[in-house]
Amino acid sequence: MAALLPKLLMIAWLVFGLMVFGIIIWMLVSSDSITAEMERQQPRAKMALEAGGDAPSKEAPSETNKLPTLEKTAGVKNKTPGRKIAKPKVPESENAKPSLDTKPLLSKELKKATLQLHPHPDPQLIERAPLDPLLIVGKDGRQPWRVYSRPFSKLEKKARIAIVFTGLGVSAMATESVIQNTPGAVTLAFAPFSRRLKDWIDISRAAGHEVLVSLPMEPIDYPINDPGPYTLLTSLPHEQNKLRIHWVLSRLTGYVGVSTFMASKCTTKPEALKPVIAELQSRGLLLLDIPENPLSAAMAMAKKMKMPVAGRDVFIDSIATRTSINARLAQAEKIAKTRGWAVAIARPYPVTITQIARWAKDIRSRGLVLAPISAIAQASLKQ
Repeated sequence: MAALLPKLLMIAWLVFGLMVFGIIIWMLVSSDSITAEMERQQPRAKMALEAGGDAPSKEAPSETNKLPTLEKTAGVKNKTPGRKIAKPKVPESENAKPSLDTKPLLSKELKKATLQLHPHPDPQLIERAPLDPLLIVGKDGRQPWRVYSRPFSKLEKKARIAIVFTGLGVSAMATESVIQNTPGAVTLAFAPFSRRLKDWIDISRAAGHEVLVSLPMEPIDYPINDPGPYTLLTSLPHEQNKLRIHWVLSRLTGYVGVSTFMASKCTTKPEALKPVIAELQSRGLLLLDIPENPLSAAMAMAKKMKMPVAGRDVFIDSIATRTSINARLAQAEKIAKTRGWAVAIARPYPVTITQIARWAKDIRSRGLVLAPISAIAQASLKQ
């Protein structure tokens, strides 16, 4: 009996140890499940990070759809829900970290420029703004629209036609094709939200092209058709629209002016339009009105304020076929020969690029000359 006692004690301790081990395992499993349940029931708040911090989460609203408040900065209380603006931020596409791929934008050697444009940015034409540099009139009176323009002879007597490609910078392939395959006298208008916009401006000007930036403005059917964030709205106080203008203008340098974009409502409201034109004029810029509405007052108002301005006469590729494009080019020629100049707007469609390149080869033999938009705006000052 005495010999069995140690064995019984050993068995008892073994059983006790197994029980303790089982209890510990149960507690751990139970704790995990309880914790998981608590986490599932815990209320959560999802926050979008401000620009300048880490990249926004996928659940955070895009900056292109949400503009926070900047009432303190603007000094204006905005009474229109959903129309508040903060210190403008760069779109997500621009804030995103650049890829490690350093491949040049152009896949082939840049065409040789026929004329050299003034280097940019000219330090005498820059205002150090809270965003990025803004163009200004120099202390010596020099205006950016003249300084950054493509040289054009004042002795030229032939009728002038300006071709302006709009919507550039959105598609790299289309933008490259326009730069490489059209004459340097063709003017290029870039969307302010374009990725690598400053690179595109450098390349365009190096190839001899004059540059514009498109200014998004409120259309009649806004917000069904939305030009994007920082659109100038007739419902906003001027100070907030001014902040939006500054954001667009600060995206690049070396441009001669702005072109209107989707502005069918804004350009028909003089009370909203006049401060916009005054702001552009004060910075020594020209205006290209691409009227979406026959009632647009932009041209008349700019002329009255003695601002260099040009207006669209023809949309070249409303119907993007060779026959239609050639007919529109012929229409532009007729207008130019009658009035002395014409402005034709084009989009970067492959067929448009091809037809314009062919058309421009022998333009002088038809008594015409291809001119940058600044040469047309210059003529408006003499009217």
